[in-house]
Amino acid sequence: MKPAVACGKEAALFGASLGSKSRDSFPLSLDSVALTPSKAAARIRSLALSFPESYEDEPWGHPVFKVSDNRMFASMWEEEGRIRLTVKLSAEEREIAHLLPFVSRAPYVGRYGWITADVTDQESLEAALEWLRESYWLKAPAELKKAAL
Repeated sequence: MKPAVACGKEAALFGASLGSKSRDSFPLSLDSVALTPSKAAARIRSLALSFPESYEDEPWGHPVFKVSDNRMFASMWEEEGRIRLTVKLSAEEREIAHLLPFVSRAPYVGRYGWITADVTDQESLEAALEWLRESYWLKAPAELKKAAL
């Protein structure tokens, strides 16, 4: 279970209830934690390479994560100061993902169930990491799928 983290107005209200602690000194506020493209890329890369038989390739000049015998499960690149991550999703997850403002149909492979997420903040990073797990699960051989759960 993930610990609850207060953001924005909730952090201000929660911080105010702590007596002498101000919102600026509240340790769990994500407002003070800037997500840089390099930090986002490092988190994505770390998770992608933690799955069994996963590896990184660069067939198009940017990182592509593959599993087993050359099965791509994610592609990542930096563009205009943000990380863009392309992953394959189930039809149900894809329908929900498209409701988010940082998600679009992936160029070239979108018709096959792939989406691209613009990772710019904690919310989009957490979603991208969850989708990375699903994409691995969809592309990995059956004997490796348990690792994504």
